[in-house]
Formats: sequence, C-alpha cells, structure tokens
Amino acid sequence: MLTTRMPKTNTTLIGIAGVHHIVSELSRRGMIALPTVKNTAAYDIVTLNQEGTKHANIQVKASSKRVGFFPMPPPDRIRVGPNEFFVLARWLESESKYQCYLLTGMQARKEVMRAIEAQRLNIAAGSRAKIFPCAHVNKVNTVKAQHWESAWNSWQL
Repeated sequence: MLTTRMPKTNTTLIGIAGVHHIVSELSRRGMIALPTVKNTAAYDIVTLNQEGTKHANIQVKASSKRVGFFPMPPPDRIRVGPNEFFVLARWLESESKYQCYLLTGMQARKEVMRAIEAQRLNIAAGSRAKIFPCAHVNKVNTVKAQHWESAWNSWQL
C-alpha cells in the first residue's frame, strides 16, 4: 500500500510570504514599504511615509496556520524604540486571508517577558522543561490580541 506524504512546510517560504503580504498591505495604505534582504538583523521591512519624514522598522512573524502563539526573539533582542514594531500574521484557511496583529517593540518585549515568567512557573511546577520566547494571541490574552488586531487594521505612519 502506497501512502502519500505531505511535503514538509518550509518555514522560510512562509516567512517570506508573510513579509510580502505586509509589504503589499502597507503599500495599499499609501506607505513606502521595503522588504530587507534575508537575515537583516531585527528588521524584515522598513516603511516610510510618502514625504520621507516618518519611518518604522517592522519585524514580521508569520504562520501558515491559525496558531495561538508566535515564536519571538528573547526579550533582550527585541528593540523598543519609538519606530520599532512587530506584525504577527497567521493564515486563516477558512477565510483565505491573513489575520494580523501589530505590537510596538515595547509591547512585544513585555509580552515575551510575561510568557517567559509563566513558563518559569510551569518549570518550577514540573510541567514544562524549557523556556520558549513567544507572544500569545489566544485565550491567554484575548483582550490584548483584539487590541493588537485593531492596531494593525488602522495603523498608518
């Protein structure tokens, strides 16, 4: 009996798809959005207003599924300046579209620190083995996730 295996998901291609989706959406909103070259430290997109007087640096975390959390850098590697942002993008198969969340760098750092602290408690209780920096967009923080989704839907420079 022959079985067909599904091809392994290529996370690099998923990330690239997410970056290009965000670039497309920012361009549609009237901003200049430039994807960086692969492996540029901390940024996937540099965005400017049309006058060139405002800019933002964006790191994209993308998933091909409706995930409840996104892997993130450790808190000390998350930049928190006024122009630093994260966009978390997850694919909603049933709607054939991305659902996106916008966090400032400071919000991202705080969320990762909160998740790590919860994991430390679980490690101490014996229900977890190691720390995994992440940001949740599920029942753990529904109100925050709704705020981040609204922030993405209305964000402009």
